[in-house]
Amino acid sequence: MSVKKAFLCFLFFLGTATAMAQDAFFTQQYANRLYLNPAFTGLNHEWSVAAAHRGQWPALNGSFITNQLTADYRFTGSKSAVGLLLQQDRAGIGGLQKLQAGAQYAYQTRLTDQWAFSAGLQGSIASLRVNYDNLVFGDQLSDNGVVAVTSAEANTFEPTSYISFTAGGLVYSEQFWFGLTAAHLNRPSYGFAQKTELPLRFTANAGYKLYARTSQSQGKFFEFSVTPAITYTHQKNLSRTDLGLYTIYTPVSLGLIYKGVPVSGGTDQDQVLALLAGIQIEQLKIGFSHDVGLQGISRQAGGANEVSLVFEQIDLNHLFGNRFKDKIIQNIVCPAF
Repeated sequence: MSVKKAFLCFLFFLGTATAMAQDAFFTQQYANRLYLNPAFTGLNHEWSVAAAHRGQWPALNGSFITNQLTADYRFTGSKSAVGLLLQQDRAGIGGLQKLQAGAQYAYQTRLTDQWAFSAGLQGSIASLRVNYDNLVFGDQLSDNGVVAVTSAEANTFEPTSYISFTAGGLVYSEQFWFGLTAAHLNRPSYGFAQKTELPLRFTANAGYKLYARTSQSQGKFFEFSVTPAITYTHQKNLSRTDLGLYTIYTPVSLGLIYKGVPVSGGTDQDQVLALLAGIQIEQLKIGFSHDVGLQGISRQAGGANEVSLVFEQIDLNHLFGNRFKDKIIQNIVCPAF
């Protein structure tokens, strides 16, 4: 293998190994809830459109960028909902890029008077390619330093794609939720010259909302609440536990998240403290978060920044129906961001 090929393989390995085995992970996971668990599709609104941007490790010469766009729609008078997910990942200066498109379906039903259940499925296709725009190879250089436009090496790594399936479930009440997601159920193979199996990823998340005060006046709702939450992720050799504390004082949301709590995966794993702030203006939600690295590569490479925009078409007469009127099965009390 030539030095140039070895360099590209190194870039590919770096991009996959440091991004949780090829999977991005959002700090504002509940603003990107369709990516977290397809069972969230259609909950809390009639339809929604959300966009997110995450820049990870900005101190590196070529940070890791993730852009995501999602949309979902709940059929009127039905327990069914559908969703769409589009995501782009760019890893490092080498220009490794992944484009992913997924379709989702969820079904919600009541278990008892107090508990409801939502099940979701997602099928997605992803494409991997290397962007050569920022790379210069030896055959592009001449003795006098002139750089040629193209290189023969650019034909070495042809784009590749794979199909993946994800399933998830949610059990929730008017104050509690618990979700479980299993991604890459078919364990697809990915890579360029040499294929690698993408391992299963399991994510469990739960939380409990404590209401300090709620009120309703002239069609507007006020809430002051505190929500502790936990997320556990396991993928091959990686195990990580995140603890979060969220508060809502309408229309402001604040959050503090300790990612990589040393109770799983060892004390030498990457540890991050994330600060989150969001605001809701009518049906628009705007969120910002900043990750401060405490230990590991995040401390050296500058943590991460994340911005999210969510627009939801909400039936205000039913948004808090389980506290003021009839209990409904489409309302889940997880954080907005």
